[in-house]
Amino acid sequence: MGATRERILEAAEKLLFLKGSAHVTTKEIARAVGLSESALYRHFDHKEDIFFALMAEHLPAFHEVFRTHQAGTATVRENLVALVLAVVHYYEHLIPMGVSFLADKELLTQFRATTQPLGMGPHNVFKRLAAYLEEEQHLGRLGQHLSALTMATLLLGPCFQRAFNRQFMGFDPLHQTEQQFAEEVVQGLLPAILPS
Repeated sequence: MGATRERILEAAEKLLFLKGSAHVTTKEIARAVGLSESALYRHFDHKEDIFFALMAEHLPAFHEVFRTHQAGTATVRENLVALVLAVVHYYEHLIPMGVSFLADKELLTQFRATTQPLGMGPHNVFKRLAAYLEEEQHLGRLGQHLSALTMATLLLGPCFQRAFNRQFMGFDPLHQTEQQFAEEVVQGLLPAILPS
């Protein structure tokens, strides 16, 4: 059952990127997986449930990076580079789905009603990164002159912009690998956030 669910999510994600949420039907998703539409409904009650599952699908990999790059381990620079790479990867998957949600007000309303009571949503990227940065501040590895949320904002802005440009334009206008991008963003920010 888990393998079929994964195949449904993969097919739905491809169709979503190609057509947008308003133009994807459960019949198309089922056909892409080789299932009947009724078989699809054994795994998901509604098309919207598939899209919500897609939004959450890339979160475990994102959170895993925070488990392997905890405050006080490695260097702050190494941790931040790994976290920037994880954020860019997450945004690369989130942006196309988010655009589809924004284009479909009914779907967006359902998404908000479903996720907000659970404390879920893209804003958790800020919270998770800010929590890591605050832990580094308590350890004295980052300065106290900026709030953790401000530092998170300074890191996440370029990550979102890179992912947006790549999705929107189809290429990276800066002509950098993800590793080069992450290292340069961190290198540019470190002097402002390290202890004096």
